[in-house]
Amino acid sequence: MSKAKTAKHVDRATPVLRTPRKTDADKVQATRTASQAMQASPDWAQAVEVQGAVTAWNKVADDMQANVAAVGAAKEVLFQAEAKARVLRRKWQAATDHVLSTVNVFADGSGDVVKGFSLGVRGRTATGAQLAPEGLSVAPDKAPGSVVAKWKRGTGTHGFIAQHATDPANPATYSAIVPCTASKCRLEGQLSGAVVHFRVAAIDPTEASGQSPWTAWVAGTAT
Repeated sequence: MSKAKTAKHVDRATPVLRTPRKTDADKVQATRTASQAMQASPDWAQAVEVQGAVTAWNKVADDMQANVAAVGAAKEVLFQAEAKARVLRRKWQAATDHVLSTVNVFADGSGDVVKGFSLGVRGRTATGAQLAPEGLSVAPDKAPGSVVAKWKRGTGTHGFIAQHATDPANPATYSAIVPCTASKCRLEGQLSGAVVHFRVAAIDPTEASGQSPWTAWVAGTAT
């Protein structure tokens, strides 16, 4: 006759806290709710160590709750201070503009008077006529029978015009004037080894001619 085997029940339950605790406010609420519920346990009276732990837990929750309130108050103070700072910045700019305006009226255009108040001077420079472009050079280009002229852009903000000739002394050999947005001009279709002369001018809307003086003619040899 076989003996019946009796299975032993081993209790290995581990306590967990199943309430939201993402924020500090959640943590405080979890402590309050769990503490109140735990005191309803039939084992509460004899669980002296549990009672002590719960008391300490609630003390931490009290401190956390007070700190949450302090953080909220500090944020409100910061919000008010930042709002006041924005107002003060606007007032400062208005006051600054007023000071500069009154000095401007008092100085009546005198840079020395303005500098006497330890302020910087912003003057107006009259725009003069465009000068002829500088640094014109003419050299063979990559393609056969081509040549390229280059110069410094300088103050030529409106662009340039270019002209080439085989003989600068003979206007009959002058080409038509070509507008150039960049500070270079390429010429193709020349005989290899042919000498080509270039001159350039800056476009100047303030001049009756619409341009600056021409540069001197500069020669280059086609590829």
